[in-house]
Amino acid sequence: MRIIPTILCGGSGTRLWPTSRTYAPKQLQSLVGEKSLLANTVLRLKSQANCTAPVLICGQSYAAEIEAQMKAEGAPLSAIIAEPMGRDTAAAAAIAALWAKKVQTENPDEDHVVLLLPADHHISDIEGFHKALDAAGQAALAGYISTIGITPNAPETGFGYIKRAETPLKNLSSYTVAKFVEKPDEATAKSYLESGDYLWNSGMFAFAPDTFIAELSKHDIEIAKQSIAAFEQAELSVDLNGLSHLSFTPQAFSAIPKNSIDFAVMEHTDKASVLPADFGWNDVGSWSAAHEIADSDSNGNVLEGDVIAIDTENSLIRAHDKLIAAVGLNDMIIVDTADAMLICPKDKVQKVKAVHKHLKDQGHAVADHHGPGSTAYIAQQKSRARDWLFNAALPFWIENGLDRKNGGAYEAVDFSGSALTEMPKRLRVQARQTYVFSHAALLGYAPAEDALKVPLDFMLRHGQRPEGGFGHILSPEGVLLDDQADAYDHAFVLMSLAWAYKATGDKSVLQTAESVMDFVFAELRHPVRGFREAIPESDALRRANPHMHLLEAAMAWMSLHSHSRMADLANEIVGLFNTHFCIGGLLREYFDEELGPLPKSYPAIDLAVEPGHLIEWTYLLRLYEKLTGDSTDATATMEAFADRYGINPLTGLVVDHVHPNGQMLDAPTSRLWPQTEYIRLKLQAGTSHDLDLALHMFERIADDYMTFDDRMPGYWRDQLSADGQNLLDRAPASSFYHILGCLEPLL
Repeated sequence: MRIIPTILCGGSGTRLWPTSRTYAPKQLQSLVGEKSLLANTVLRLKSQANCTAPVLICGQSYAAEIEAQMKAEGAPLSAIIAEPMGRDTAAAAAIAALWAKKVQTENPDEDHVVLLLPADHHISDIEGFHKALDAAGQAALAGYISTIGITPNAPETGFGYIKRAETPLKNLSSYTVAKFVEKPDEATAKSYLESGDYLWNSGMFAFAPDTFIAELSKHDIEIAKQSIAAFEQAELSVDLNGLSHLSFTPQAFSAIPKNSIDFAVMEHTDKASVLPADFGWNDVGSWSAAHEIADSDSNGNVLEGDVIAIDTENSLIRAHDKLIAAVGLNDMIIVDTADAMLICPKDKVQKVKAVHKHLKDQGHAVADHHGPGSTAYIAQQKSRARDWLFNAALPFWIENGLDRKNGGAYEAVDFSGSALTEMPKRLRVQARQTYVFSHAALLGYAPAEDALKVPLDFMLRHGQRPEGGFGHILSPEGVLLDDQADAYDHAFVLMSLAWAYKATGDKSVLQTAESVMDFVFAELRHPVRGFREAIPESDALRRANPHMHLLEAAMAWMSLHSHSRMADLANEIVGLFNTHFCIGGLLREYFDEELGPLPKSYPAIDLAVEPGHLIEWTYLLRLYEKLTGDSTDATATMEAFADRYGINPLTGLVVDHVHPNGQMLDAPTSRLWPQTEYIRLKLQAGTSHDLDLALHMFERIADDYMTFDDRMPGYWRDQLSADGQNLLDRAPASSFYHILGCLEPLL
């Protein structure tokens, strides 16, 4: 017999607030000892001879965090099954059975049994637990759906109960289930305890996969049918360490009706059995339970962190980042976290759930997330970013943002997610999307390896001018509508080719890049200094911005390929920043023909400072310092100015423009890209304070720019008004370049 432990990682554990939050549930937290409840659950199965490495069924948003946590704890897994939304335990059991059937097909010489168990239990008698698993497995092989019932030692009103038959099943330690009963009142619980016929319902089940699917099909055919359909459409991948990942399409999975395994199957089937067991079980459902199972001192206290307890007994006190001094307390719970503290008598711990509900109803962030400074908050935000990038944004833009008929990347999508197919295709968007998918491929996202070729091939095939360089705008079919050779566009062509060459190793990409460098140096160089805006030239003012992106492209070639000619270009542009672009310690946007400052008679918008560019230049200049050792003093001034004057105090977002004296322009707007540059710069600093600022901003843009009707579908809003209203009717593809730039260091 091979037991496949399948651990259910759902639930929010609201009675264990403030350590457990909606999006940082108790099973991922350390409530007893140093390891999380989930890690302890996985590790206690490791020494069970009949058990395979566990399978975890969890919410999609937790999958990456769970994988990282288990790897750090040395807790082996065989698969992570990620649900896009919760459909309760009947669906989870069906998916577990279907997975086990797949395993059994691959290993036909062994009998496989699913062990379904929650992630958040504490068990003190590991040997007794292992024996119970074997006994429940034997009942499963005999054709029963076996649940494990815990012999009660108190009239507990917080658990469901199972009444067993009087005599055990033949040749088994299990009994037929007489009935399931819901949580009783205290008098009823006492009668159950005295009868000796009732057991606590632990929520642990063992069954053969075919048995469960047959019984589910008999008693709830819709859950069975839709679970099978979702499983058949699911995507399976196996990483380099042999860990399987199963993910579902949201449409198929959402079609599964929600119901518990008890209501859908166990209360109706004639194959239900129960195994009485007693192995020091506790479901850690409240702070009083956590106090009960933890090691206490001679006064009955459980003290964690910097705690002084005088004349205090039978209390649990957890300090976070400050001293807690307790005097004269009895039977109390005190739990401190980075952003919230609970103080509660032990006999009132069941009311903590009401605190969480009140906070949730008020829209208070501490109901859902851990605050800055906590490892849980950091892990949760990183998990949210990883999940959005790899499970929403990249799949969306590969599926919906690429023109498979004509080639290239679409310019934008509308807010229903449909591509705007009639819009002309700017060359810079083809280059930026080439960069995005090349970078994603190097991050290990396999579908991007083919996706990067779509905008790259379109750009190279249709975008090049007969006289050299690249044009500016193409028709959807690839006809060059505007053959102006724009310096900004060429900066992105060079950057995209650096990343595409790194991702593909294609020597023809390198040859093309070298010819683009020749064109930029020979044709786009300005006769006075720096580089032209475009060929043919217009009457427009000269800008620092194309030079900034040439610096970015040059450093991509430096860091990815140690390219000496591009290193010279980077040095030249940093010199221009120091001598011309930075005036009075601040970057300016527009200049005259010789890169001189504009007179004050020009319109305010031409004289304004863009905080996003202050931030972006600061990041690039510090990256240049890291690559070469040459520092620029103005970066500290620019970052300080952006922090002080560049953020709208009403929205917390970086604004698009301010006056050089720091005064906000009338009706300030906030594009998405400056927020991403802010995140990238703060992550570059590497301090805990800057990490907090970066994560706060990520949370803000996730909520304000990326969330639609409580969904994060993979696209975004691009510009918000001063009061947070959306100003653009589409999601431009070009923003993905900025977004990936800030998420990559976060991940």
